Amino acid sequence: MIYIFIATILLILGFYDIFSNDEKKKELILKAIIISLIFFLGTRGFLGWDWYFYYPSFMEGIYIYERGYMLYASLIGGIFKNYIFYQVITTTIDFVALYYIFKRYCKYPIMGFAIFFSIQGFHMEVELLRNMKAIILFLFSLKYIEERKIVPFLILNIVGISFHVSAVLYLPMYFLLNYNYKKKIILGIFVIGSFYYILNLKLIELLLNYDWKFLPTIITNKISNYKSIVPENLKRGLNIFYLERAILFYLAYKYEENRVIKNSLYIWVGIFLFTSELSVVSLRIGILFIYSAWFILAREIEKVERKNILIGIIVCLSLTRIYRSITFPGNRINYRYENALFNELNYKKREMQIIEAKSYLKESHGKELLIQY
Repeated sequence: MIYIFIATILLILGFYDIFSNDEKKKELILKAIIISLIFFLGTRGFLGWDWYFYYPSFMEGIYIYERGYMLYASLIGGIFKNYIFYQVITTTIDFVALYYIFKRYCKYPIMGFAIFFSIQGFHMEVELLRNMKAIILFLFSLKYIEERKIVPFLILNIVGISFHVSAVLYLPMYFLLNYNYKKKIILGIFVIGSFYYILNLKLIELLLNYDWKFLPTIITNKISNYKSIVPENLKRGLNIFYLERAILFYLAYKYEENRVIKNSLYIWVGIFLFTSELSVVSLRIGILFIYSAWFILAREIEKVERKNILIGIIVCLSLTRIYRSITFPGNRINYRYENALFNELNYKKREMQIIEAKSYLKESHGKELLIQY
């Protein structure tokens, strides 16, 4: 598939970023990557799953989202009411912002983009149009956590909340991410979480199965809904998902010096270890901290003793991630790439394909979601 090809090219350019000393050429390559990805993703047709809601929301206002996002979309629509134009603008904003973010936090920003593309970034840019803006605003606010400037931190994240309400979880991070936790406590939590995950313990499921009839109806209905999204065939244990997080935890624990990034990674790993039995909830919270995986993998290359081993791990993780995320039955249908500049978009045809793809959701649930962690 074209996505694996792009991921491979980005990784090869990432090798050049690491081993070359030609800073001018590397900067030129980085900017070429930004422009290419903007063209590739900005001019995509009806790709993925969530366009089915965002397209009518933008064109006709059928689906209503948070006020900040609706205002943002209406401003773009006021310039030109065309969904592809909207995608180009919003993709451009995202990638220009990510350019400055990776330049700030990674010595090897090209490799950073390669990791980003393969480990959730591609899917986030296609599917999570609102979440992506909130996450980017939070990434810009990280400097204010480090500088202890709460006012600009709050402004950026309140705007982020107006794009996606899940960003409210970022507000306490001003106090949590900059704290210097004792390494023994962090290691202890990781060990406990590892046992909880590897032994497939399910305390959350036990709580959901408890008789909560004494609670208000609205709460019991919520609990019932959460019970319905616990995958029956979800297998936890010593698997690739755990090993990936164990490696990232080790890299952060031993090598990372930036407290904010290190603590972000700990939170991301902790969410996975302790809540993955409730896959959808775990995914939606964990996605808020996925940036820590991008940063840790890209930043520790210059610090580890055996650089080639880490590069090999990055390649394996990246290609495994991008391959498995697009080869589930539903995604095979919904991720057939068509460029809007060279193909006539057919809404009805893609609507039928969405319906066909949804028939595979039960089969892939717990697999398709978990690979997105």
